[in-house]
Amino acid sequence: MNKAFTIDYYINKVLDFFKGYMDIDKKQNAVLSYAIRLVINSIIAYSMALIPALIFGNFNNVLIITLTFAALRVFSGGAHNSSILNCSINGAIISNILGFLPKYLVLNKSIMFSIIIFTFLFSLWAIGKYAPADTPSKPITTKAKRQVLRRNSFVVVCIWCFISIVWFIKASHVTTYIYASTLGILWQSFTVTTSGYKLYSVADKALLYFRREEI
Repeated sequence: MNKAFTIDYYINKVLDFFKGYMDIDKKQNAVLSYAIRLVINSIIAYSMALIPALIFGNFNNVLIITLTFAALRVFSGGAHNSSILNCSINGAIISNILGFLPKYLVLNKSIMFSIIIFTFLFSLWAIGKYAPADTPSKPITTKAKRQVLRRNSFVVVCIWCFISIVWFIKASHVTTYIYASTLGILWQSFTVTTSGYKLYSVADKALLYFRREEI
């Protein structure tokens, strides 16, 4: 990663601030460092996705897509890029492209319901076969943890499907929120598959090439 985008400097600054007010041992320092990094990474990723969405008038769609995507990803894992910058760029591009679909590709209720059912079945298959999908840098080492994460992934998908079916029964037309959430679930479910990992790898190499970094 280029030094201009390194967040370790800012993490250390925040840690120094806390250390000025409390005693922090080595273990606490590691936990706090991880938490700060997670917060900063999330701010960067969401900002890069939502600022263009605000400019293009797709803010609500992209927000729903990213939140639904993130809710499932917490438990199911999935493909990553080689750096937070590449992850943020990739996520911003995909989420904003998907965000245009509810705006310009209008669907009737029957077609939307068919897509919901397909997404639900595809997600169950992908989670059952691949989730939780880890990475070499963040391996999931225990069977018990894998079972919990897989179960929670199923719960998220089932809750989403239940809400979508309730919408289908009660609503008279396709809402962008259901449309966008379906895209978020479908996208995240794809990222846990081997094809998803391959696509992210190709995207990562392309981003590294355009940023003139070594692959």
